Amino acid sequence: MAKMTEEQVTKEILSWLIHNKWKIITFDFPQSGTGKYLHPNKIARENQTKNLKAFIPDIVAVKEGKALFFENKNRFFLDDFKKLHDIKTINNYSEAISKLLISYSITNIFYGIGAIKNKVFLNKASEYYPLVDFIVLLDNGIHIEKDDFNLF
Repeated sequence: MAKMTEEQVTKEILSWLIHNKWKIITFDFPQSGTGKYLHPNKIARENQTKNLKAFIPDIVAVKEGKALFFENKNRFFLDDFKKLHDIKTINNYSEAISKLLISYSITNIFYGIGAIKNKVFLNKASEYYPLVDFIVLLDNGIHIEKDDFNLF
């Protein structure tokens, strides 16, 4: 597969989600400013021990009571695995996420990675799979690398 940009990865995943009847709530392309900023909870900001910043998900989609939060890259990027794991387990963004999803009857939220499928990604990412709920990879189409919850 030819070298794709992060924006192209996001566009391909958006198209695939829409085709599969997911409703897109928000999306962001690198350096575009189009995405939705999710700020840390007030208590997290007051008690921060490190520099907590706004989280701008690359894609947020909903369907049948589920919400998906994607971080997309055109290469392996460990920080995205760690960021999504922290958001899920620490809940420092729960207020902003609840506000974003208030108009939808969401019972479960899932966090995952979108990327290009290649040997480098698979080799580097394999030990970090437990940090996220799903991994969607582009490989002349969409390939689901990890989906423990039968989301797709």
